[in-house]
Amino acid sequence: MTAAELLALARAYSDATGLALTTIGQRACASTRKTGGNDKLFVRLAAGHGCNSVSIERAGRWFTENWPEGAEWPEGVPRPEPVQ
Repeated sequence: MTAAELLALARAYSDATGLALTTIGQRACASTRKTGGNDKLFVRLAAGHGCNSVSIERAGRWFTENWPEGAEWPEGVPRPEPVQ
């Protein structure tokens, strides 16, 4: 998954739930930091900045495990396998 695909997921999730990108970042990246999530991740991506592969992998899995029921997964974005 690329940073652009991750941002597409965040935007689709935001559209489906009404949550801000900062809130989604806090939730999607909560496991990456002891003090909480990375509330600036998707804001930085939207501004054209990058992120590391660990953040992409963890956030991608979070989206897979927490995708809103009834919302369509963005076309062209690979869906990560949930952790067993």
